Amino acid sequence: MRRRAFTLIELVIVIAVIIVLAGMAVPAFGSTLARSRIQGCGTQVMQDLQLVRDSAIVNQQDLYVYFCTNPAGSSDYYYELFQSDPLNGVHYTPTDAPSSGRFVARTLHYGIGFGTPVQSGSAYSFTPYSAGGKQYFVLVYHCGEGSYFRGQPTTNLTGTVFSSAIGIRIVDSGSSRTWYVSISPSGKPSSVADGP
Repeated sequence: MRRRAFTLIELVIVIAVIIVLAGMAVPAFGSTLARSRIQGCGTQVMQDLQLVRDSAIVNQQDLYVYFCTNPAGSSDYYYELFQSDPLNGVHYTPTDAPSSGRFVARTLHYGIGFGTPVQSGSAYSFTPYSAGGKQYFVLVYHCGEGSYFRGQPTTNLTGTVFSSAIGIRIVDSGSSRTWYVSISPSGKPSSVADGP
């Protein structure tokens, strides 16, 4: 019994169909990849904020988080897990070297950086903290001393309590996508596509 093979025309048609399908899938895959990257960065920041909040409560210390907002699109942020000198209330700053288990320096990847924080759909007004020629939005998680409850966030290093959620804007310069890490007035972070 003789087996029938594919003809050249049948092979060319199959290859053409595969090329057309691949051509349609590549842009969709690129969009999915860009969305996945920015969501991953948002998840990373959200998890780090939750860690700082938990550390402030457990270690009974007010802890700082610094998000670099100037120069625009900067991808650096820093956070404390323990104060530099807790007996005197001395905090780490972005110019300090990272210290294992105490002070962490992070960088967002893939050309993704931070934009101006938002609140209620518009830019959040804050006094930037300057260090090393850069400017930072500073978030403070409180341990529960004084008039602050445990894990409560404030901004501006002046103890400004916010009444509605603040969004840390994460921007992908390559695809112009924006993602947010929303921080509720109680300090709970969440990763969301739309700003608070």
